[in-house]
Amino acid sequence: MRTPHSKRALTLASALVATGLALASAPHALAAGTDGNAVLKLTGTQARKLADHMGVDVYGDRQVSDDASGGQAPTDRTSGASGGSSGSGSHIEDAASGTTATDTPVTFTEKSTMEGVRGLGVTVPAKGGQYFTVHSLGNIQLHNAYGSTAWARTNASLYTDWQVKPLQPWRTEPYPARIVMGYNAVSPFSPYSDQGYDTSDLTGDGVPDLVFSAAVGFSPTPRTFTSPGSSLPAGTFVTVMDGRTGMTLWSKLYSYVTNVKIVDGTLLLANSPRTNDYAPPDETATLTGVRFGYADGALTPSSTWTYDTKETRGVSWGALEGAGDGKVAASWNLRKAADVDAHGNTVVLDTADGSVTWQADSDLYGRQLHLDAQRGRMVALEQSDVNDALTYEIASYDLESGERTTLDTRVNAMATAMTIGDAASGGGTEYAVSESTFDSYLSVNASTIRVLDGEDASTVEWTHTFKRDAANTGNGANVWQLDTVGGKLVVSSQDDKGMGEADNIGGLRYGALTVFNAMGKVAWRQDGVHASPMFQQVYRSGGTDFVRVIDQNQNIRTYKLGNGKQKDLTPLQAALNYAQAVDLNGDRKKDVVAGGTSNGVWAWSGPSLVKGEPKQLWRATVAGEIHTIATGDVNGDGKPEVVVAADSATTVLDGATGTVLTTIDGAGQYVRSVTVADVDGDGKDEILVPTDALRVYNARGKQLWSYAAPAGAGDVVFSDTAVADGQVYTQYSSLGAINSTSAVQNGVALDGAKGTVRWTADPKAPAGSANGKLYGAILDHAVFASPNIPYADGHAVVHTWITRSEPTVAGELETATPRVVIEIRDGRTGELLHQGVGGSPWSHDNYFIDGRNAPLYHLSYGTFSGFGAEGADTSSSVISPLRGVQFIDGPGGRRLLAGGVEGGLGVWDPSVLTTGWQFQNGVGSTDVMGGRNYLAADLDGDGVDDMVSLNSDDFGRHRMAAQLGGGVLSLNNAIQQMTTYTLS
Repeated sequence: MRTPHSKRALTLASALVATGLALASAPHALAAGTDGNAVLKLTGTQARKLADHMGVDVYGDRQVSDDASGGQAPTDRTSGASGGSSGSGSHIEDAASGTTATDTPVTFTEKSTMEGVRGLGVTVPAKGGQYFTVHSLGNIQLHNAYGSTAWARTNASLYTDWQVKPLQPWRTEPYPARIVMGYNAVSPFSPYSDQGYDTSDLTGDGVPDLVFSAAVGFSPTPRTFTSPGSSLPAGTFVTVMDGRTGMTLWSKLYSYVTNVKIVDGTLLLANSPRTNDYAPPDETATLTGVRFGYADGALTPSSTWTYDTKETRGVSWGALEGAGDGKVAASWNLRKAADVDAHGNTVVLDTADGSVTWQADSDLYGRQLHLDAQRGRMVALEQSDVNDALTYEIASYDLESGERTTLDTRVNAMATAMTIGDAASGGGTEYAVSESTFDSYLSVNASTIRVLDGEDASTVEWTHTFKRDAANTGNGANVWQLDTVGGKLVVSSQDDKGMGEADNIGGLRYGALTVFNAMGKVAWRQDGVHASPMFQQVYRSGGTDFVRVIDQNQNIRTYKLGNGKQKDLTPLQAALNYAQAVDLNGDRKKDVVAGGTSNGVWAWSGPSLVKGEPKQLWRATVAGEIHTIATGDVNGDGKPEVVVAADSATTVLDGATGTVLTTIDGAGQYVRSVTVADVDGDGKDEILVPTDALRVYNARGKQLWSYAAPAGAGDVVFSDTAVADGQVYTQYSSLGAINSTSAVQNGVALDGAKGTVRWTADPKAPAGSANGKLYGAILDHAVFASPNIPYADGHAVVHTWITRSEPTVAGELETATPRVVIEIRDGRTGELLHQGVGGSPWSHDNYFIDGRNAPLYHLSYGTFSGFGAEGADTSSSVISPLRGVQFIDGPGGRRLLAGGVEGGLGVWDPSVLTTGWQFQNGVGSTDVMGGRNYLAADLDGDGVDDMVSLNSDDFGRHRMAAQLGGGVLSLNNAIQQMTTYTLS
């Protein structure tokens, strides 16, 4: 797990010290106690590597490691909006000055913004079946028992309460606040903590309030600021929210608070200044206790005490744990340095005044504390500095005297989680701990759970090892949370299946939830996109036990603890990547239906978005994350339905209510595209779904016909489709085609009513290709038909292929550049009428055209290729990273080009298409760091199109590219929001 905040925060350990010393692959051989194996040490570089290999991507900013590439090539990987010199993500040029028709400026006016949740999420119990959701990237909500939202706090509202103002005024848009979460198993000296939030009733109204620590202003999203009452330009805001209303009750800026806990009405704050390079050099690490009085909607400190370590050197806080009788146990650690030995301290204090009951020292770092009230002791998970040895111990401290006893010692393994409870037969209290081992490349190869007898920790009740997936040569899974209930052990861990492939690149999409019975046997398991890699909440309701998680696609999933059956699924509004405008409520004005990362689809009144008061019409839950939204009348009732490509299935929704009408299972295929059109002329639209074949369905999900590639083509994937002149146009490509000299690709025109073939394209590589071959077909926006295309008397269709050209080393094909091939064909016969070569397959965006016989245009990352009649081709570009564009009706009846760029929206005068100039400016723009996709439509009926900034389907595009043998993963670290603008 990377440490992003301090130059000093990652100096601990990582790789084998002894030359030739390799780690065995068997976990019990690696971690077999203190005898029989040499105890390993790690260097600082190796420790950083191991921490990165073991970490969960809590904040969405980890780079996908080399061992997760899965051999896919070529792959474009770029970081998202990380600030740069401008501090506002991808910069969009200002409107050009002047008064002529082509450069008259257009102004964007923000009307409404809806922020989506982002980051790893955890649920926390509230009252009466309600629960909080806390997301690592600054979103907090209270949910009713069945998932509906009672209140929500966004980054925007938090920044308002904190009164944050950037020191650099051009950094108008903030980055997400980082609520302290996670766990660095290798080093305690990092900004991660499993105690960054807590709940307790501080107002006395009977409802638990929520306290959390949120880091603001640090790298890799730096944005220094001012805030009243503090001179710190970056730090952690410790904030208490009213559990009933979500209002901020109290907040204060500290250098770096990693641990917060409320014990017997006292809020405990563990501050580690050396984690913050901006902290005063003489500031010491402290533990502060605050008690509050409540009046007039605010908490006011009534008493405060401070336990001072008196250390200005590198100190981290390990854990805080209630010790009973108004006491709290705390552990803090002094970092090993050239002239400083590693040192750990455990102290028990009175929460009323901070007085010390006892203090104990150790040469091990304290990582976790757990109260064993039954035996009158505090149980600690402690580890050595990995520069000294790769060991950890389970130790106990007598609650009265502080006497320390070693209960268990392990070597050559990293402990990742621990809990105390009934986890074995017999009904006693056991100690459960998970540990990870690794190979000579410092890749995790196994994770083992050990359940120890609480009376005699040398007695192992049972163990279970999660082995690295057989197809995974990189990092295996780590266990990050353990809970016990009724003799069962509940475990949240990573899922390393497909970690080197696009479906779970770097482990960024999957998690695993496993429940063991008292004998250590797996009772049930949920994994893949159905679990969290790190967090879970076990709770009881109506006499039944449940476990609740938030998966990485931002769905709240609730399972019955007894059998693992899913009880509830609540999609959270996360990144909204796709949208359509259509009148859903019959007011003759267009509404907006949108979806994205989660399994949710939302509809809002279009006029309400422009008015600045978004009115939700409905929310629907579908089979998976959303990759395409289409609308049309598929059941012939004269009203629009919403049809969604939902990752594993296609879902048909009632446009007026959002009710699920039909779900068409994808049979294990990646369902990323859907087209809605009347293919047979019966007056009702059909549903066209391209996966491994093209299948056409009616509104009830009955398959009308299908088309598959010839048997000799092998495994293929189909592109998006187009419908015109009673025909369906599509194309297909071999899987992995971009790396294969024997790739198969073809395009077909199919009879819309029957699905029979009318013609095949049989494309050929253009002159100038590296070896006269094609390397597959583009999948997204690759087939385009319009009566306005100036070829084939209004019956033209466009297909898009891939070739390789211009090798950098003569004769070496692998050095040739993949390029798109654009073909215009006669849709009636398939005759090739015109051919051109464009840019990279991963830069391909879309085709667009204006009026009849106007040139056809192809957009490729800000470059326009025009195809006029009789070969009148043009080329020009804009300076913005434009990723989708269309013609719109602008202010005053002006025709404009409008689109989404990486980092916002822009509009251009259409003259940029024909000047032949490169890197041209636009006439208007707005910056939205998390923006990429867009929607343009007249939402309020005033005759001028409005624009909606949407987010980016990063993983969806990457998975699509991987089907062709490549990849394009560009992760954005900005706030994700859907923002509506008017143009003037």
